[in-house]
Amino acid sequence: MKILVTFPVEDKFKEMGEKYFGKNIIFYPDYEDADILLILNNNFPYNGKVKMIQTISAGVDHIDFSRIGKDTVVCSNAGAYAISVAEHVFALLLAGTKKIIEKNDEMKRGIFNSTPTTLLYGKTLGIIGYGGIGKRVARIAKSFDMNIIAIGRKDKNEFVDHYYNLNNLEFLVKNSDFILISIPLNKETFNLIDIDVLNKIKNGGILINVARPEIIKKDDLFDFLKRRKDVLYLSDVWWDEPEIKNTNIENAILTPHIAGGKSGEIMEIAFKEAYENILRFINKKELKNLVNRNEYLKIDRKNVGV
Repeated sequence: MKILVTFPVEDKFKEMGEKYFGKNIIFYPDYEDADILLILNNNFPYNGKVKMIQTISAGVDHIDFSRIGKDTVVCSNAGAYAISVAEHVFALLLAGTKKIIEKNDEMKRGIFNSTPTTLLYGKTLGIIGYGGIGKRVARIAKSFDMNIIAIGRKDKNEFVDHYYNLNNLEFLVKNSDFILISIPLNKETFNLIDIDVLNKIKNGGILINVARPEIIKKDDLFDFLKRRKDVLYLSDVWWDEPEIKNTNIENAILTPHIAGGKSGEIMEIAFKEAYENILRFINKKELKNLVNRNEYLKIDRKNVGV
C-alpha cells in the first residue's frame, strides 16, 4: 500500500518512515495517489481510494470529517504526547502550589515575602479522562503519595484509588483537591464543565486543563474565577488560539499550548506511534485510537494543537 504524508516533515522522520515502509511512503510536497494518508490538518487530498487516515495529532476536533468517506478508517494519535503533557501538568501544578511565578516576580522587585505553600503529599487528584495522559499523570502523582480519583472508559490500572464514568463527575469534583481535565473534546464533553460543576470545587482548589478549552463553558469559567479568588486555574489551552483574549486573570497560570512539546524528541515518539499504527492497518491487526464518528465534534481552529 502507498502512504502519503501530507505536511512538511524533517528529514529524520522521513528516514524513519522509509525504514517502516521503504519506497511505499511519499512525503510532502511530492504527491501520488495513496491508500493511506498521514495528516496534520485539513490540507490533504482525498479520493474514494483512501482506505485509512492517520492523524499525527492526538486530537481530531479540527479535522473536517465531512470530506472523508464513511468507508475510510480514521485513527488519531492519542497517547503519543502523554509523557510531555504529563510533565507539563506537574510543571503547572508545582508552579501553582509552590507560588513559583508569584514569588519570582516579588523577588525580582526586591520583595522578600515568605508565605506558606501547599503540599502535593496526601492530596487527592481527580483526573477527568483516563487515557494515555491521565495514566501517565497518575503514575507521577503516586510518587508524591497522592490519592487518585479518575473518570475513564477503559480498564483502570494500579495507580487509581477510585474509578468511575462521567456520571460520577460531581463526586470527583467534590472530593478532589486538584482536578485535571485530560478528556477528548467530543459531543459529550463540549461545555462539560459548567457553572454547576465549577461551584462544587473545594475551597482552595486547583483546576488544570491540558485538553481543549471548549470542554469548559467559557463565560461560566470567567465569572467563577472572578468570584472565587481562592481557586486557581492552570491551563495550556485557550479559546481562539493564537488570537487570544481575556487572559489577564489574577488567579490563573497560562501557557501557549506547549504541553505536547515542540522538540524533536517528542515528535520522534509521535511519528513512531503513527507509523506503527499504519503498519497495523497494513498487516490487518487491531488498530489503536480508532475514531468514533458518532461522537465527533468539529471546532474551527487556526492553531492545531497536539
